Amino acid sequence: EREREREREREMLLSSSYSHHRARAHPLCPRPHKKQKSGVVKSKNAFHRGVAVTAMGSGGMPAKDRKLRWSSDVDQWEKPDFTSQSSDCIALNRNECLTVSVPATTANIGPGFDSLGFAVDLRNDVTVEFSPTGTFILELKGEGCDFLPRDETNAVIEAVKKGYRFQSNDKRELDVSALKFTSTNRIPPARGLGSSSAALVCGLAAGMTLAGSDVSTARARRDLLNLACEVEGHPDNVAPAIFGGFQIALSDENEWITSSVNIPEGMLCSLFIPDFHSLTSETRAALSDKLTQAEAVFNIGRTATLINAFNQSDFRLMKIGTQDIMHQHQRGDKQFGLDKIIAAAIGAGAHCCFLSGAGPTVLAMTGGDENGKIGDSTIAAITAERVAEAMSDAAKEFGVEGQALIVEPTKEGISAWIDVFDDGEDVVDMM
Repeated sequence: EREREREREREMLLSSSYSHHRARAHPLCPRPHKKQKSGVVKSKNAFHRGVAVTAMGSGGMPAKDRKLRWSSDVDQWEKPDFTSQSSDCIALNRNECLTVSVPATTANIGPGFDSLGFAVDLRNDVTVEFSPTGTFILELKGEGCDFLPRDETNAVIEAVKKGYRFQSNDKRELDVSALKFTSTNRIPPARGLGSSSAALVCGLAAGMTLAGSDVSTARARRDLLNLACEVEGHPDNVAPAIFGGFQIALSDENEWITSSVNIPEGMLCSLFIPDFHSLTSETRAALSDKLTQAEAVFNIGRTATLINAFNQSDFRLMKIGTQDIMHQHQRGDKQFGLDKIIAAAIGAGAHCCFLSGAGPTVLAMTGGDENGKIGDSTIAAITAERVAEAMSDAAKEFGVEGQALIVEPTKEGISAWIDVFDDGEDVVDMM
């Protein structure tokens, strides 16, 4: 009864403090926080509707030629006025803070080079608010803070500007001189877990939102995919970063296409993350640009088997389905003993094991049963830890140090919300 009373009081506070302009939005989903400032009067999805434009992944119909309107388009009178001379022409009030969150991703998944990827529950966040000093601030937390740039050359800031410019239909450049950005990085950079894609998608989505887009809509996410693929050149990381889950992604007639694949419930991922960095551009350059017919058939058959294994929760086929002849062993066997690490993971009970993206992270999957669930059983967790230890031990025998991490696949892709503050400063427990 006391909880219900607290909830009624909170709703009264929200209704009395929320502005009329904001109240015209669709119902909003608060994001759970254990602690918030007492001044937070509303936590909501970033909801401003996007202008009727889109961009193409490579060639195709230019954005300005896309004339179709969607029911999710912003009302004309609520769009930011991109012809205004105001320096803060953004869809964010001075008492608000925009947060964009994007998951880590594992790409290729063995034979699905540049085409397959899924999201895991390790996330990078970017917040945007007006700077208390009136000058540009970029605060970095977590991974990469010792070497990532803290000025406008940071990849996130560049992507924010690109997303804003796109959403304004190239009418305006974003002035970030009075904004504060906080980038919280939990995804290790240059390790094959989609850190660069997360930075790109976070930035693009933040820029689009500041220009009045709602990145939760189908239209905005398609635009976001196209923009991200323009930069990345391949969709295997950005597609699951945006849409979540397991995604097949490809380009067809200058359109980027995605299709989701089932991930059995209750699966866990054991990661071995070596202590050294690996740049995708360098490992990609080392690959051959030619395949024999036999090699092509090998990967085609494994890719089809992999998709079927996940869709049917057939764990027996996952080991075969993640085998690859195109890129994995060229990137990892001699460099850090990838073949030994994969063998150790399988021997310890993993369903499958593969190089995550361009590496050097190696990912093994455990858990689930024939029904795709593990219920209350702890065997999946026990096996995941055993597999992680076996991978670490195999790497050490090869002279490679690193860290083990256990994560879960996630169906949640990008999310964005706006916290609205009053003048309170104390921190209180909202749970």
